[in-house]
Amino acid sequence: MIFVLAALFVFALFWSLRSLRAARAMGLAAPRGRYPFRDTGRHYKQHYCRRGFLRLGGAVAVAAVLVYSGADTAVESWHASRIRSTGTDKASHFFKFFGERFWFGFWGSFMLLDSLIASTPLSRWGRCTFEAMVVGLPALWTTQRVLGASRPTDGEERPDHVPDPRYRPFADDNSASGHAFIAAMPWLTLRRHSTVRPVRLAALAAALPTGWSRLNDRKHFFSQIVLGYTLAWQAVDTVGAVGDSRAAREMDTEEPRRDSDPDGVRSPAGDFRSELP
Repeated sequence: MIFVLAALFVFALFWSLRSLRAARAMGLAAPRGRYPFRDTGRHYKQHYCRRGFLRLGGAVAVAAVLVYSGADTAVESWHASRIRSTGTDKASHFFKFFGERFWFGFWGSFMLLDSLIASTPLSRWGRCTFEAMVVGLPALWTTQRVLGASRPTDGEERPDHVPDPRYRPFADDNSASGHAFIAAMPWLTLRRHSTVRPVRLAALAAALPTGWSRLNDRKHFFSQIVLGYTLAWQAVDTVGAVGDSRAAREMDTEEPRRDSDPDGVRSPAGDFRSELP
């Protein structure tokens, strides 16, 4: 899988360099994306506001219903006894890879390509994914620690062990699935920016298997996976909404606003939607 990642990055780099060379051959400046972290403050202001905290509270409330209604333990027990097998373990091992922490740096490298070399649909996809991660991670980390839930396997060495998803503030940090959060980001970003229904549905489906792998491996309860997905969805929605408002403002002017950049033209909208299927 590491070779696949390397190949994808090399392809993105080649595409950006090709766009840069093509622009220079025509005597034009290469289009570039926004400077790194330029809109982070705006993202945070929109995400961590009254409406954002209400949405977060609603997500936690839904998760709490799953926890305290017994649904969490029922789903965990049913999947462990009826679904899990050697085959699902192999599939789970594959899908878990897409939720590892190094993806944060991987998508960050796409943002650098977009900002420093040349902007392409692939680099803009990576940049939007990275920006959504930057926005959503504080909420993820805070939720994990404040709610303090444990894993299904915690304490299973005891003979009287019973999986317990209940919240114990600050006792643990597994209340939301980080793997589900990270793995969902690129696919939810693609869904947010595509206007073609089959693409949107396929992207939504692709966001799910890594979360399932955490249920299969008994590393998270169902409510914790749902909460991880919800936090990712909200972060992607915030980044997309800021991009939409920026594009709308620029359409209201006579000419699209350009960033001050003596060496190249920067993409004003920072959106790759028009170049997706």
